[in-house]
Amino acid sequence: MSSPPPETGEELTSTNKRRSGRVSRKPEYLLTGPDSTKRKRDAPEDYNQANGVAEDSDEDSEEEDDDDDPAEEELREQRARKPRSGPRRPAAKKPKTNGTSVQIPIRGTTSKAKRPARKVKPGAVPNAEEVGGLYAEIFSGVKTVEEVAGQWMQRFNTHESNALAEIINFVLKCCGCESEITNYDIEDVDGATNKVSDLQDEFQAQNVSDYPIIAKTKFAMTLKTTLIEFFSVLVKTIDATGALFANAELIENLHVWLTTMTGAQSRPFRHTATVASLSIMTALAEIGRDLASAAATAQRQSESMSKGKGANKKRASGLLHDATEAQQKQAALDSYLKDWFDTIYIHRYRDVDPKIRVDCAHALGGWIATYSDMFFDGTHLRYLGWVLSDSHWPARLEVVKQLRTLYENKDRLPGLKTFTERFRARMVEMAALDSEPTVRASAVQLLDLLRPAGYLEPDDIDAVGRLVFDSEARVRQAVVDFFSSSVEEIYGSKIEELGGEDTITEEVGDAVESVERPGLPWLHLKCLVEMLDAYDQVDPEMSRQISKGPGDNYRLHAGELESRFITVAETLYSSMDIMHDWDVMAKYLLYDTSVSAQNSAAGGIASQIQDMCKLGEREEFILLELLNVSIRQHVSALVDAAAEKKGKRSKKQRDDLADDQESTAREITTLIPQLLKRFGDSPQTVLAVLRLERIVGLEAFSDFQQDPSTYKNLLDDIEKQFLSHGSEDVLNEASRALLRAKAYTDLGDVTEEKIDELWDETLDTFRRLAGKADLTVRGNLSAKVVDGLTKTVSRLERLSAISNPITYLDSVPDQSSKRQSKAVSPSSALQLLTALIRRGVLDTDVTEDLTYASSEDSLALHAAKTTALYMLWSISSLRSTLETSTVSDTQLDNIATNRDAFVSALIAALASRPPSSPLSASLSCILLDAHVAGASLRTVKPRDKDREDYVALALDVPSSVTATILKVFGAVEQRFARKTGRNFEIVQERRKTKKKPEEPAVDAEPMDEDEEEQEMDAEMGERSEEEEEDDGEEEAQRTQRRLQGALMAEQTLCELGAKLALAIMAGVVEERVVRRRLDVNKGKLGSNFREVGRLLEEGKKGKGKKGDKKEEVREKEKVVEMEKKSKSEAVVVESEDEESEEEDEDEDGEGVEEQVDEPVEEPEREVESVLGD
Repeated sequence: MSSPPPETGEELTSTNKRRSGRVSRKPEYLLTGPDSTKRKRDAPEDYNQANGVAEDSDEDSEEEDDDDDPAEEELREQRARKPRSGPRRPAAKKPKTNGTSVQIPIRGTTSKAKRPARKVKPGAVPNAEEVGGLYAEIFSGVKTVEEVAGQWMQRFNTHESNALAEIINFVLKCCGCESEITNYDIEDVDGATNKVSDLQDEFQAQNVSDYPIIAKTKFAMTLKTTLIEFFSVLVKTIDATGALFANAELIENLHVWLTTMTGAQSRPFRHTATVASLSIMTALAEIGRDLASAAATAQRQSESMSKGKGANKKRASGLLHDATEAQQKQAALDSYLKDWFDTIYIHRYRDVDPKIRVDCAHALGGWIATYSDMFFDGTHLRYLGWVLSDSHWPARLEVVKQLRTLYENKDRLPGLKTFTERFRARMVEMAALDSEPTVRASAVQLLDLLRPAGYLEPDDIDAVGRLVFDSEARVRQAVVDFFSSSVEEIYGSKIEELGGEDTITEEVGDAVESVERPGLPWLHLKCLVEMLDAYDQVDPEMSRQISKGPGDNYRLHAGELESRFITVAETLYSSMDIMHDWDVMAKYLLYDTSVSAQNSAAGGIASQIQDMCKLGEREEFILLELLNVSIRQHVSALVDAAAEKKGKRSKKQRDDLADDQESTAREITTLIPQLLKRFGDSPQTVLAVLRLERIVGLEAFSDFQQDPSTYKNLLDDIEKQFLSHGSEDVLNEASRALLRAKAYTDLGDVTEEKIDELWDETLDTFRRLAGKADLTVRGNLSAKVVDGLTKTVSRLERLSAISNPITYLDSVPDQSSKRQSKAVSPSSALQLLTALIRRGVLDTDVTEDLTYASSEDSLALHAAKTTALYMLWSISSLRSTLETSTVSDTQLDNIATNRDAFVSALIAALASRPPSSPLSASLSCILLDAHVAGASLRTVKPRDKDREDYVALALDVPSSVTATILKVFGAVEQRFARKTGRNFEIVQERRKTKKKPEEPAVDAEPMDEDEEEQEMDAEMGERSEEEEEDDGEEEAQRTQRRLQGALMAEQTLCELGAKLALAIMAGVVEERVVRRRLDVNKGKLGSNFREVGRLLEEGKKGKGKKGDKKEEVREKEKVVEMEKKSKSEAVVVESEDEESEEEDEDEDGEGVEEQVDEPVEEPEREVESVLGD
């Protein structure tokens, strides 16, 4: 429907006279009944033609469906609609008489059934060419907005009512409404409310869910911008023609209609009219600013010309008249703005629609900045302050942006003091606690503008500064400047305390800038680490190294992650110059600041500087972390520069870069032993120093072939730390350093020599601690011996991970010395480790101390892990030997014997423990790994094709052990579900002979705090004395502990589930039973656990692609024949026939829920010798 062109004004007048009475008398008739189209059908045809639009009806929508299908116009651009206009033209040629119109409801129903997807969507972006009128002039692209506004002004001078009706109809079209008003509606000002209500009711009857200014089409994105621009240009055009003040009725009529629409219940009406109104107010504010400026300028010029001997009183009088006139206009304009503000903004800034609130906040900020004379006061600023607490984060963000614009102008700071005092606490709260990181980051930047003005309290500064540890990178990046300012303030205060920089330089001289001794650079670093330490103390839980119980490697281990100081340092590096001086940091750390100043007068400035530069233990650790980042970033910059295209740098520059890399590597390699010597007592600082070794690339060691002493000294220090510390983190980092060193072949001999020394030293310590005691008996060793054995076995575990342990663990001690034969056991280290695994067997009749029990469990678990690594190396070595040469029977016998003893000890420990024990899950994973590793022998292609007895090492997990592991899996499932409050299904283990109803799904209740604290303590070992005494632990810390517990429980669940999935794919467990058990809660325990099921599905698909059915049968026959020859324990090969499996399931019942609930047999009976009879 199109608006009539201006030249049809007479026709509009004549035709509307016949309809005006009916429209004004019964506007509600369009909305009363479901047959609202009745009035449209009875309406005279000339009325429809004259107005170009009638009230919305179902018939109109369906006629438009036949003509041009507006639904597609909403989704595509004008260029996409043009090709569709061709096939729709024949439909437009159908006769449209009154008789046809009467039949439209019937046809419309049929049309809806045939083409529901092509139904025009109410509120769609109108097509400019089809709508016509002012909307078409603006959006057709033929004319500029200024030209359209100028032509509209000409039409207004000709016929005011028609021109104003065009403006309101334009707003209606921007709402997506097809109805229009007439010039008679404009003239009837008192009826504006009723008319808008009628239009709104008619529009809402179409169930509009979207409207143009918020639509997500390409054109709709520009519609709002154009709408704002048009009304801004229109108001300025009205002002340029003098009508703004000469014809006040124009603005008043616009005010009446737009105010009425902004109060409508229809969101499209309300939002679109609010946008138009805000644009008008913005234009008025700009005009008011210009008037205020003109009045002030004329006033100054008038006063200037009226003074002095050459006074031009006539000119001064004229300027005074101009100033007075401008002030009068300004007063009138202020009256306009006040009316619009009071009737529109005050109601819409708290509108239920958050988009409207955002628009209002944006507009008010612009008015305050543009027209300060009227809006820059507490009355208007408070509206921005109130929206700081808006529930919609984009609204809060918009207000913060506007406030940042205001505070950036230093001339406005005095006027913002009262506002700041009122809302400062809320700003700080937003920066520290807002749920949206973008808002927090923007709020930090706002507070950074308040700080120079002195509007922040010390507590506010600390609250914002602590955000440097925030988990969101955006927030950390935003707070860098704020934090740097705090550091500079402390540094400046200490300089002033020493008498000022000039005084310090005068007394100390050039030494003040020295990096070799205490000076200002060290003092600057001291201020930095001092502040980081102070802020970290507020929330120390976040920076602790987490070490959870005996199963670290089978759990989340936060020690693998970098500390929070590393993250902070990476954020600060780009903004703080002091972070770039890694050489200064290194010399500061190597200097013993605890020694009193020598050769300095007592109380002198040099002595005072040294006292100020003393570092505490925590500060030393923090500075080590900063050094790590500084060196890392420096090396990274060198590598990136060297990686650039050669054409960008000259040969000399490339040579300089290579020299820089080489010298840096040398300095770091020399620095590490010095730092280890200086900070070797604390595991925390040792770990920070060892991490520096990661930065040095292996290629940097090439020069050490000529001078291997430097490299050897580095390995000596790493060996020393490996042997002197029992910390899991230090052992891990030291073993990684040795592994990286092994990768460099030119220096491999030196590294292997050091590893041999570590093996010999560690095994000697192990045998000395083990003595001749019965290591299988739990509780027969002192706590000190158990702790020593645990640390020693941990070292053996790390060495087994980076080097082949077979030779070392199979060796037996030399019994030639009588003294030694009496002190140590004649057994091999592997036999001793296997015996230690049995210390994990619980005696239910013995009550153990919690701390001691945790130590015994940790020892058993580390022994199991070390033995498991030995078995993996053995299987790997056997595979290689089979493929290249011949394996002796003795070698097979040794592997079989060791494997039987290992598995037997694991099953004994597992059988004695409740399924919910943390150690049970770890032992289950190790046991499954051992069987999966053995199953890999089935795929070996031996060189001696007649040799098949090795397959006997590939044993399946006994059914009773599988049932025990599934019980452990069920306990892990329940634990995770309880910690997270998830809905899960409980599976009861029961006999096949008796079916029971399936257990319903259970909605697990979250664990009670006290119960969870006890379980956390059981996992983590005995709580520290400070934790036991601190019963009033903060709720935030409790929440943190709960989150950690839930995360570790999920990792345990996923890891055990993955091990079971691998066991299924390896064919070492009964596939039907285990697969069905894993599928019970597959979709109820989170997306991470769901990936376990996906692993099984992918493995099944890959297995199906290996060959056809006949090939599988041949493979099965081959395996059976091999079993007969080896006379070993039968290897069960599951059939892949899914149909037969389903039949077995139907006969057996409900899978896992109906398994036999039998106790685990004795380990010696359960595990047969792999050599058979």
